[in-house]
Amino acid sequence: MMTSPADPGLVHVSALGATIGIDVSDERLRPAVERVWSTCRSEPVAACPVVQPPELAEDADPDEIARALQSLTQSVTREAILARAGQVMMFHAAGLCDQSTGATIAMVAPGGTGKTTLVRALGRERGYITDETVAVAADLSIAPYCKPLSVRRDGLGQPKDEISPSSLGLCSPRVQPWLAGMVLLRRDLAAGETPVVEPVGVLDALVLLAPETSSLASFDRPLHRLADLVASVGGLRRIRYRDTADVEPVVREILGRSR
Repeated sequence: MMTSPADPGLVHVSALGATIGIDVSDERLRPAVERVWSTCRSEPVAACPVVQPPELAEDADPDEIARALQSLTQSVTREAILARAGQVMMFHAAGLCDQSTGATIAMVAPGGTGKTTLVRALGRERGYITDETVAVAADLSIAPYCKPLSVRRDGLGQPKDEISPSSLGLCSPRVQPWLAGMVLLRRDLAAGETPVVEPVGVLDALVLLAPETSSLASFDRPLHRLADLVASVGGLRRIRYRDTADVEPVVREILGRSR
């Protein structure tokens, strides 16, 4: 759906370098959307994609609103990926940057394997790029996606809570971020096991990274482009770890790189 930038029922946000409108014509959603998307707010643009929330029941409770906010986050991500397909390489990854140089690490991993936890633990004093999708241009510049963090509640069947980065002490980048390095996360060690950081060969990197990309096929010679990107940042490393502190040394090393 596209609509006029002057529509008062929209909140506009920046996602992966695209502007997306969020329909908040249901006034029960507007305050929460404005709060949790505050770091991503942008000026309206003409004819941008618009995402619609699920229809709320008249007696919607806080859990139903939480689920609607979670659905909106997922919809914004999908629309942003569609808008940027073929323009930037997109990885299912968390990203943090150095606030003085813009050097950024992309920590690639499937959903539900600890990216949000890592960002919350390691992101203070650093720039929060995203906990969802890292979008990299041909010149290695990154379009931030400072989305709300989706935080799990205790208990099965509970909705996630969408929380603004600022509420968690995270700040958006102060300088233009650029990709300095990539790692593949595997949180698969038992207590007491030593963390493992190992290089990944080019062919294995393609096999492991391709499933964690979005719209890769939109590029000409997509695997060549992916291989070139990995090579340009010094290759891919796989980190097998248990605790967030295990990842900190590699984050610190990559964010210390110069362009």
